[in-house]
Amino acid sequence: MTEHKAATLMIRYRTAEGWKRCPAVRGANGRIRPGFALIEGEPVKVDRYYYEVRYYENRQVQYENAGKNVSEAETLRQRIEHQSTAKAIAESAGLKVEAQETRKTLKGTAEEYIQDALGRQATEAAAQARLVTDEFIRLVRKTYIDELTRQDVLRFHEALRKRGCSDRTVSNKHARLASWLRFAGYDKSQIPPQPKYEKQLPTIYSQDQISSILGAADCRMYIVISLALKCGLRDQEIQHLEWSSIDFAKKVLIVRGNPKWGFKVKDSEQRSVPIPADLLSELTRWKKMHATASLVVGTDKDRPSTKLLRELKELVRREKLGCGHCEGCKTGESTDTGCKEWTLHKFRRTYATRLLRSGLDLSTVQKLMGHSDLASTMRYLSPAESVELQDFINGMKW
Repeated sequence: MTEHKAATLMIRYRTAEGWKRCPAVRGANGRIRPGFALIEGEPVKVDRYYYEVRYYENRQVQYENAGKNVSEAETLRQRIEHQSTAKAIAESAGLKVEAQETRKTLKGTAEEYIQDALGRQATEAAAQARLVTDEFIRLVRKTYIDELTRQDVLRFHEALRKRGCSDRTVSNKHARLASWLRFAGYDKSQIPPQPKYEKQLPTIYSQDQISSILGAADCRMYIVISLALKCGLRDQEIQHLEWSSIDFAKKVLIVRGNPKWGFKVKDSEQRSVPIPADLLSELTRWKKMHATASLVVGTDKDRPSTKLLRELKELVRREKLGCGHCEGCKTGESTDTGCKEWTLHKFRRTYATRLLRSGLDLSTVQKLMGHSDLASTMRYLSPAESVELQDFINGMKW
């Protein structure tokens, strides 16, 4: 009889060294203990994880994504094991077995897509992916990827518009949805084109908004916001910034990768950014308070904080600084879906716009922003919305 090996439920989890997998832990009653991995013979609770079914095909080990739901993962394991057993029995009887490809589920591929984003340290993309995939799955009420039709995607667009989402929001959510479906192997010819919208000029914060948020921020959040506003750092660049990357004597910081946490700078190019005197003073004080830390704004355990955006949204909600009319403000949520007017990236946009309006040349701003092409920087060359511009227009002889 053909050798048959049982299918095993594995748990794939994130560590500081990268992704690892171990067998899932079963209790005395035989049931899976959610979120527990059998590490070196001991059950250990893990945080960022999803399940996989390990099985053998033609003596080669295979892994099938099973999502985060314990019940669904165990059901998939049992189904794969039953199929494997039936195949072994049939082959021992001399029967030819046509292997049936395992159908990909919406929930399983969505979780795999999200975990892939987290593995690339794209935390904001992962958060948006979870929102969009959950929303889409609730709407279509289907189980498998191959059940989807073009009309399901169009119904998703319609549902978003009925909910009051702007054309740009619908387009952005479609882009995330399409990225997930392509990742899952769905026929891309069945995905409708991305809806168009009127592209707006890059928005920036006013001086009043900046004064209000910095005045309300504690020391840590003040530094987080200032690194985006006054140095143009991206969210993940702030997360992984180490004290060793700051030269207090030269008053500059180096934006570079952090191999310990698997972080790589965008376009794989380091850049040097000058630090304003007021921010340098704050960093000096903050460093004295956290002398043993390696990360500038890490967690209590000196790990990269993946919740900087959430902390910003919570500060805005607590201090009542929201716009008051977006979906996040209306629902009153305190998570990443809070006021849409407040993002860390908007501080970075403000940085670029102010540099250009102050007369700094495009090439230098491009280098400070870490843009790979000049076109990305030129987007911030919008007319100045200022008293000086209005005075200039009023003084012209038409």
